[in-house]
Amino acid sequence: MKKTRNFGAVSSSKTTKSSNQPAAKSESHKVCAASKAPNATGDKPKTLLKSRINFSEASKAAKPSRTSLGSSQTKTTERNSKGRPQQESKEKVKLALSNKPELDNLYSQIKQYLEENKFATKSQNVDSRDNHKHSQSSTHFVLLGDVTKPLPHTSKVVRVFTSSTFTDTMLERNMLLEKTFPRIKLFCQARGYDFQVVDMRWGVRDESTDDHMGTELCLKELTKCRDMSTGPFFVTLLSHKYGYCSLPREIEASEFEKLLKCVRDKSSIALLEKWYIRDDNSVPTVYVLQSISQNLPDFLSPEIEKKLAAKSKWWEDNDAMQGVLYAAAVKALGEKGAEKYVISVTEKELKAGLLDTTNPNKHCLWFKRNIRGIEQAEPSKLVSRFTECLGTPEKIKKSKAMIADLKEKKIPKILSSENICTYDIDWTDKGIDPDNGQHMAYLKKMTADFEKHVCQLIEKGIQEREQGKNDVLFEECLQHLRFAHSKSQNFHGRVDDMKKIEQYLHFGADVPLVVHGESGSGKTSIMAQTAMMTGSTAQDTVVVIRFIGTTPRSSNINSLLKSICHQIKNVYGDTSVTSEDPKELVYEFQRCLQDLPTKDKELIILLDSMDQLDPAHQGRQLGWMPTNIPKHVKFIVSTLEDEKYECFPAIRFLYRSSKNYIAVEKLPEGDVKCIVDSWLKEKNRTLTEFQKELLFRSFDQCPLPLNLKLSFDEACKWTSFATRDSTRLQMTIRASINRLFFRLERMHGELFVSRALGYMTAAKSGLSEGEMEDILACDDDVLNDVYTYWTPPLRRLPPLLLLRLKADLREYIVERGADGLTVIYWYHRQFVQAAIERYCQNTQILHETLADFFSGKWSNGNKKTCKDKSEKTLEEDRFVSAQPLMFGSKFNLRKLNNLPYHRVKAHQMELAKKECLCNFKFMFCKLLATSCSNLLSDYTLATEEANDKDISLIRDTLQLSEHALIFDKMQLVPQLTDRLSTEKTAASFLSQIKDYPFSYLLTHYSTLMKPGGSLVFSLSGHATELIAVDMKQDGCTAVTCAKHPDSSIRLWDVKNGKLIKSIENIAQRAIRIFFISNDNIILVHLYHKFVALRETGEVVYTIPTASERVLFCPASKGRDIFLVFQNNTIECYDAQSGKKTDTITCPEGVRFSETGVAVGSKSLVAATVEPREKFIVFDLMTRKVSLYDVPYPDEVNRRHIIKSLAIMPNERHIIFSIRFNNDIRILDTSTMKEDRLIKGDRGDFTLGQFLLSPDGTELFYQVAQGICVWDLAKEQFKRTFLHPGYVLGLASTDWKTMVTISNDPIVRVWDLTKKMKNVTQTKVPNLAHMYDYNSVSNPRYLLGLAQLKGQNEDYAVVSIDLATRDLIRKCQLDEKPRLFDVLNDREVILCSSDRKLKVLDVDKMEVKRSFQGKMFQHIPFTPYGYLEIAILKERGELVTVTKGRKHFKIYDISSGRTKSIVRCTSEDDYRLTGLTACHDGSIVIAHSTAHRFYVLDTVNSKLLAVIGETDFKCLKLYEFVHVTSSGNMALFFPNFVMDGGWSFQLYKIREGKVGVKLTDNGYPESLTHEAKRFAVPNARCIEDWGFVTSYLDNLIRIWDSEKGIILHRLGGHVVPVTIPPLKRGGKYFITHSRLREENAIRVWDIKTMQCVASYKHDGSENSLTDYCGDLKSFYSLRFSPVHVNHLSLKGLGCDVDLATCPELYKGTGNKTIDLSVPTPHADDVKDPDDDPDEEDEFDED
Repeated sequence: MKKTRNFGAVSSSKTTKSSNQPAAKSESHKVCAASKAPNATGDKPKTLLKSRINFSEASKAAKPSRTSLGSSQTKTTERNSKGRPQQESKEKVKLALSNKPELDNLYSQIKQYLEENKFATKSQNVDSRDNHKHSQSSTHFVLLGDVTKPLPHTSKVVRVFTSSTFTDTMLERNMLLEKTFPRIKLFCQARGYDFQVVDMRWGVRDESTDDHMGTELCLKELTKCRDMSTGPFFVTLLSHKYGYCSLPREIEASEFEKLLKCVRDKSSIALLEKWYIRDDNSVPTVYVLQSISQNLPDFLSPEIEKKLAAKSKWWEDNDAMQGVLYAAAVKALGEKGAEKYVISVTEKELKAGLLDTTNPNKHCLWFKRNIRGIEQAEPSKLVSRFTECLGTPEKIKKSKAMIADLKEKKIPKILSSENICTYDIDWTDKGIDPDNGQHMAYLKKMTADFEKHVCQLIEKGIQEREQGKNDVLFEECLQHLRFAHSKSQNFHGRVDDMKKIEQYLHFGADVPLVVHGESGSGKTSIMAQTAMMTGSTAQDTVVVIRFIGTTPRSSNINSLLKSICHQIKNVYGDTSVTSEDPKELVYEFQRCLQDLPTKDKELIILLDSMDQLDPAHQGRQLGWMPTNIPKHVKFIVSTLEDEKYECFPAIRFLYRSSKNYIAVEKLPEGDVKCIVDSWLKEKNRTLTEFQKELLFRSFDQCPLPLNLKLSFDEACKWTSFATRDSTRLQMTIRASINRLFFRLERMHGELFVSRALGYMTAAKSGLSEGEMEDILACDDDVLNDVYTYWTPPLRRLPPLLLLRLKADLREYIVERGADGLTVIYWYHRQFVQAAIERYCQNTQILHETLADFFSGKWSNGNKKTCKDKSEKTLEEDRFVSAQPLMFGSKFNLRKLNNLPYHRVKAHQMELAKKECLCNFKFMFCKLLATSCSNLLSDYTLATEEANDKDISLIRDTLQLSEHALIFDKMQLVPQLTDRLSTEKTAASFLSQIKDYPFSYLLTHYSTLMKPGGSLVFSLSGHATELIAVDMKQDGCTAVTCAKHPDSSIRLWDVKNGKLIKSIENIAQRAIRIFFISNDNIILVHLYHKFVALRETGEVVYTIPTASERVLFCPASKGRDIFLVFQNNTIECYDAQSGKKTDTITCPEGVRFSETGVAVGSKSLVAATVEPREKFIVFDLMTRKVSLYDVPYPDEVNRRHIIKSLAIMPNERHIIFSIRFNNDIRILDTSTMKEDRLIKGDRGDFTLGQFLLSPDGTELFYQVAQGICVWDLAKEQFKRTFLHPGYVLGLASTDWKTMVTISNDPIVRVWDLTKKMKNVTQTKVPNLAHMYDYNSVSNPRYLLGLAQLKGQNEDYAVVSIDLATRDLIRKCQLDEKPRLFDVLNDREVILCSSDRKLKVLDVDKMEVKRSFQGKMFQHIPFTPYGYLEIAILKERGELVTVTKGRKHFKIYDISSGRTKSIVRCTSEDDYRLTGLTACHDGSIVIAHSTAHRFYVLDTVNSKLLAVIGETDFKCLKLYEFVHVTSSGNMALFFPNFVMDGGWSFQLYKIREGKVGVKLTDNGYPESLTHEAKRFAVPNARCIEDWGFVTSYLDNLIRIWDSEKGIILHRLGGHVVPVTIPPLKRGGKYFITHSRLREENAIRVWDIKTMQCVASYKHDGSENSLTDYCGDLKSFYSLRFSPVHVNHLSLKGLGCDVDLATCPELYKGTGNKTIDLSVPTPHADDVKDPDDDPDEEDEFDED
């Protein structure tokens, strides 16, 4: 026998006490010391919060060796954890339990979460191959979809069964419940696990014992703990008491009758026959112990005296029967066979939970209490609570022998001493007395040990469970397999349907197989059986199974497709990254189907209950389904037929063939009987003939499988001796469900059942068992009803009550995952509807209670007031789980997703605002934990329920910011700060951001659109730039389409800002789109055709066109016709049928262009004629065509193309405008003469369409980034709507709502009744265009060469104050300089027309000096820099090329003298075309027209090397080169292949050797073609150690410049980016995507290579971002018109207040400088440049 280890033995002796106390104190001191430590490494929390390490999964090395800069810390951590796992585990336990102040800091927890998840990047994961390696593990069958193998549990739960006798461990249990369990629960929650305790020993009411089901429920729950729990699942407190022995509820008839024969006493026989009745419905036949109330009705009487008398009588009969049965069993079965009649419930639990368990040391603990002196105590009622001492000596002796056998032999034999904690205490005359010092010390020690050892087992269990698993995908697949397994267990019949499915699986088809039927018809069972059918071939087949709606990830289309793509890719070894974008997800899903399955490994997809998909994102409209099922793919779906669920009509439209549809019809009579017989066999039951007839009759009345199941479950409870009056069945599903509810209410209590099921039904996504217990513990109505006749030790619901209710509902509820927990909810819609009707009439109370729970109102010791049965007011702690926003580094998703929902549903708007909707920390956590759309849904729900200005303001702000928050969730603060900066009511809300510790970018000028103005929605959905928009006549629905490759048409609810429907794969290369035929048809003009569709996506007709695009427009009332203008004809088409109705030939000279303008009204049409200097007016009634030739205006000196046309509502006038003219012209249609002209403002050029108000008094039109409104009646300008991007189209019909599209993917909706909110202008006055620029050391200023506004288009060197946008200095030039660069804060260098380099003092506004000699003759002027000079600031030198551009020329900047001429070669077939210098100026490299590079050593003024194609052994060297800071290494771009592909290769400059190639093994093969055809990637040097590059795959790569290996891949951009040249000494570098799809900036920390901030502009502003001179802030610049802004990096000690920066210039200055005035250098004649001038010229512009 193994010795048990004595953990902190407690003794009454002084010696023991004194020896133990210091140890306890020491241990306590250690824990306290641990709690004081800032963190495991000693770092201070403030330091941890200083950087935002959340945007880079970038530190991914290309090779397994992982030599990346960012990987060393991770590797150290891994080594440490491997070196001392046990010690670290213990420390983690201590730290987690010590309530450290840092862990209570929400931002510290968020910081930890960001470090662990690095969620915001979409970097190329080089370790994704590891997923495929894992896929070959022993659990690979789960991902393959094999249902036939034994399935592990998926729940992330620690579920511990506590076993012991109750009367002797009441104090221990209470103390564990009050103190220990809440701490263990927090420990688990911090690791993403739920903690549940199953304690069946308290709160057992008489009603719960009436049917004798307690023992069976105990053992079932114990089995569930064993199967589900991670780590520990069984803890025993076994001490001296053996425990209660229950009578068997059932005894097999053969054995019972054998026992009766051994009983001689007739009264004993009569007693047994009274309580045990033969049930022939059981197989085999049994004798069933009758419920107590059956023979003793007063057992459940409300009268106390009667109740006590009945209980006394029952225990008398119980003891008598136990004695009789045991004595008879000894005679009939022998001593061993008779033991089952005297074994205690406790020993049964020990046997099931410990003695028969595999690896008990991983899962079981024994807290063993020895009470010294108890055996010598006088027998009494008190002593009997702790050990058996009353009753017959034989019974006492037997009990003591059996417990001794357990304690001394059975348990120690299999349980390690490490898992046994022993405590020695002394007996007192009060038993276990908390007032006794020794006993209290024991209780504290025992509960502390309990916490410590349980947490250690939990930690080990979690590590073992999560090691190497892709948890999210694995558990998602596993949940669906388990559901399939459970729903197929009792499947029978449907032979014909299953044969059709089997045939489809064998032969396949190019369309899906669709199983359809009404609710309750058995579709899910058929799909589950199909899954079982496919499981046998899982080795050769991948089966993807999803029972939609049973898990959160299968409930909406985005998470469903993402999950399916992950599974398919995993099993097929595809390591590509799955996009989060809904549009890209559809493409990715269809790519997975098309490209991955093979003949040897086919793919089967089973999607059950398509109608259960969330209607959001048009999941039910099935635009994501493939048009044709690819080869080697089988696709089976099931759905309801009801039109309101959208799925079935959509499927019928997509797949017209009727062959692949299986209608689930009424079960044949033979199948019904077969099913019932098999179900009875499964349950080991049978029915009498009368009962069977009753069951079949019920089914005939409602022939649905669900009704059969409900009726069968009811009939299964019937015994053979049940009376006919008690055997009744209902005739409808609803009636059967209500009958079930009625029975549950009668058994368990009406109030308890109604509230429990009401809470579960009202909950947003179901409730876990622990949540249900906590919620009911706070419902005093329920507790008072339960506590009518007794008072429990704690004011909580007895656990057994809920377990009994769940057991009776087990066939009708489903366990599913929600927010990381396993919750229970109704498995069928019919139950949901019935429960809502029955239990959710007063939903406000339910939602209020649920909201209080999720808010944590009654947790953390907060006591709830109640009244006991004597009406005495009490305050009781309910021991409810805490509800912080985070558990450690895990978000509390249950609170985040449920609290706002239930507060709003409870109409508690003020609380909802305080706790959620106007609580920044809640918003931030929910955004990080879920998504922007999920966050917005809370505000949408709230605004639907109540009209609250604060909520509406934040909702509008989030809607405007949605595109930015999708790009980067960490932009929440800058978006809120900017957009709400002018809102006085938001000051209190914004004050919550003051302690925000993470870094972010904030602009000096607030430039984002403001909420509450005319712009109300910015809707995302399209993937590319929008191209066309139209609106229905009711003003509620808009339709849009986008440029290729986005092929979708999207319908929008513009009143509520929601996407209604997306019609996919229909609009490849769309051009225009209109609603026609009274808004019943959508007409899309695509390349070479017109396509007309209904809103369902059904194609009505297609009309081909001769050319790619044609001019057309709808016309007539209701737009019931449309006209096509081709060549010189007008073709008329009926909008409803698409049939051509007429062709009109126009007069000679009329020829239509495919890119003109055409508009229509009720009876007129106007269309431009090539070359768009004329337009025709076509009368639909008379068919007359009139031509109008626009007079040529004298003041317009360019071609006057007609850009805009509109027909006035009265059709008497046509309004039009011409390009490069700002006037509005009005033509009288009766005379075909202009009779009005409205002069516009200069620069107000019309760029797009006209839009007239219904009464014709107002005109809307597009002008650049604005929508202008003219009052035509008053002939005056009215107002402008500023637009975030260039307006490309607008639509409005009700003149209240307008929709605009821009050169980006955003659909913007405007409320024309609201005023435009002002946006701070960043335009620099008086500047038309910026040609070149640079920052100076003071971050406040920017120097540049600009073009001034005005007629003369003058140029000027300007100094711009970023703090005020003022021109501090304007040096107006008399000519256009040929060269510009910045020398220092006050000086710039120019080259005038006399070819002299001149230094201009910007402060004094005068030419300070000139340089010796002349520049070469033809200087190529470029707006992005000058390549033929290099300013070496550190050396005070300027390097350029000689006059003939064949040699280097080095100037001294301070004197302007030529220091030296460095000659390159005597050959005359080349010219130097570009200069690149290293940071310290020691090396300058020039490219030449001969494709060679010349390397200049400026220190020694000599030519160091000539590098050409022969050095690299390549076909060509591209003209780009990048040099490290010291000039030791250069990066070249050689071409080694014929088709123009490029490579990276290093060159060691000072050694004159070619270095290694830079290769990235993770580079996507799909980009190879593009890489060969397009320009080389953007590349910059990082100090002296590396290079940063970017290219078409949107990744930023960091390279080691010495070894040539990739260090990091940085993700986060969705389009290619530019990288401004890095400044030496800077801590950060920026990447900027200027493409319209993104238009965003990211700032990266050079040391950690993590993104510390990002910023996304509204609209498509094409600005450039670069570094300010302080190297820690940035500026943005738009070239034309000139806009500037300053961006400060907050939160990293980089905050820059421009107003506090010193002023470089005093006052403002404006002066004209004549560059043509000769400024000779004193040594011009001595200039050593003798290189003859070049002969050919360059194109100047």
